[in-house]
Amino acid sequence: MNRTHTNALDVESPSRYATSAFDASQLLAVAEGSRFSLLEDRESPYAVEDEFEHVPGCPTPLQTRSMKTVAISLLALGVAFGACAQSPEPVADQGSDFLEGVVIDPPTETSPAAPAASSDTAPAASLPGQGTDATADLDDLEIDIDSNVDHDGNAIPDAPAPRADGERTADGPVALGQEPDGPAPATEDGVLSAWLDPLRVSLKHETSYKFASPKRVVNNRSSVRVEYSKPLTSNLYLRLDTKLNLHQSNDHRAKAKDEDLFRELVTREAYLQNSFGNTSFRIGYQILPWGVSEGGAITDEVSPRNSAEFFFIPLEESRVGQPMLVTDHFGDAGQWTAFFVPKPGYNKYPDRGSEYDIPGAFDKNAPDDDWDNAGTYEFGARWKRSFGKNDISLMAARLIDNDYLVRQQRFRMYGLTANVAIDNLLLRAEVALKQPRAYFARPAGASDVSIVESDQFDSSFGFDYSPGGRALTYSAEVVLSRLLDWRNDIVGRERDEYSLVGSVRNRFFNDDLTLSWLTIYSKPYTRFQHRFLSSYLIDDHSTVYFELFFPQERDERSGTWPYRDQKQFVIRYQYQF
Repeated sequence: MNRTHTNALDVESPSRYATSAFDASQLLAVAEGSRFSLLEDRESPYAVEDEFEHVPGCPTPLQTRSMKTVAISLLALGVAFGACAQSPEPVADQGSDFLEGVVIDPPTETSPAAPAASSDTAPAASLPGQGTDATADLDDLEIDIDSNVDHDGNAIPDAPAPRADGERTADGPVALGQEPDGPAPATEDGVLSAWLDPLRVSLKHETSYKFASPKRVVNNRSSVRVEYSKPLTSNLYLRLDTKLNLHQSNDHRAKAKDEDLFRELVTREAYLQNSFGNTSFRIGYQILPWGVSEGGAITDEVSPRNSAEFFFIPLEESRVGQPMLVTDHFGDAGQWTAFFVPKPGYNKYPDRGSEYDIPGAFDKNAPDDDWDNAGTYEFGARWKRSFGKNDISLMAARLIDNDYLVRQQRFRMYGLTANVAIDNLLLRAEVALKQPRAYFARPAGASDVSIVESDQFDSSFGFDYSPGGRALTYSAEVVLSRLLDWRNDIVGRERDEYSLVGSVRNRFFNDDLTLSWLTIYSKPYTRFQHRFLSSYLIDDHSTVYFELFFPQERDERSGTWPYRDQKQFVIRYQYQF
């Protein structure tokens, strides 16, 4: 099986930090965010060792010879060697032991042109002479080593007769380059191994504890994640990423479902990809991340997000897969990507009665759209061009808002992203115009809320800096959001909102230990979110994770105020093969 180590602190997608907004007083629920996470794939090195067989020289004579006899023998040997060195084409002596027991069969004719029609057989091929520029195809050479003769060319008494099929015997190897009765057929074990080799399985157990009052165990669950990526043909590729979660009885989700063991299957990706030259097509359940921001969903509006557990969603569940058709074309002008979603997915929110539920805020069910409802189709395109280490992207899309809690809202999005690399500094920028978005509003003196629309402009500017090209990385970013059609009766947010994101991460002990610290500061409803992440690679299969979450809420109007006491630490163990 193909095993690749997964490190939770390495980059998987452009959007890595999550900020979900929930407003208990207005029951308005969630603002979209993104997840902070890091992924690193490592492959164990493989070494190939060549085996060399030592062929001993001729044995030393056992009888003692006179100095005269030795001198005469050496003189004769020197004369013979000199004669061979001056000969342009060596001729094997019938009486010598040169290559005795080694038979070289001349290769068959391999002329690129077909034989002449007048000739029934191809002309016999000959080995190239010494000193010529002609070459011989080593694949066509058949070298038979006769194991029935010794180094002097004498027959070995009682030597077994060679097998007619050329198979290896207990007393000698099969002839080099010779295959018995043609190529050996693939065995069932070989076929099964070829299919299982791309398979990667991750076994994980996770426990989280809330150390702020009221103290309690929040998560207690195990999971099995299966990833499979295999080329089926020269241009057909299969990708599968699915995970089975097993929530124990004291896990908050099992309590909400009133089950001793709550099972949930989460499939992020399951698609086929077909390629023709510089163009590829993918069809099936997919994740399509866009953008470069680490602090907000600026242009990353295509794939829905999992907000069921606020800030504590595992990386492999942070995005929700949906049926899509995606095509990519790589040309001289850049990379073109287009997508079509026949049945859109929506954000996933907390279960009713779970640890992160706000009573009444998430009672609305997600829309169940029909496949043939053209009014909910999503589609869009992106152009991306690289200039050395720099790149720029332009995108446009017609989408259904992933946040269905206000209403099922269709909007247009136009965006731009850019990355500029200067030595060890990477500058990131991203802007997007979204027309229109839907919001709750309560006119003065009214008891009921209504729904209004406003265009929205989002942007982010940030950098990553690695001093001296080391594993140590400093990151910072500012995220801005402005409603262009502001009304004073809009509830749940202000005209302008912004966040400051800062992080530092480093790797130690040959990259086995990864440490990271993240802080998000948000206004105008003041709040801080702190997150510490660490992972340690025990061996090629085992990894242990420790994470700490510490929110600080300063304003009761903040959408995350209900989670002010969700101070937790998480311990995970993963075995991967």
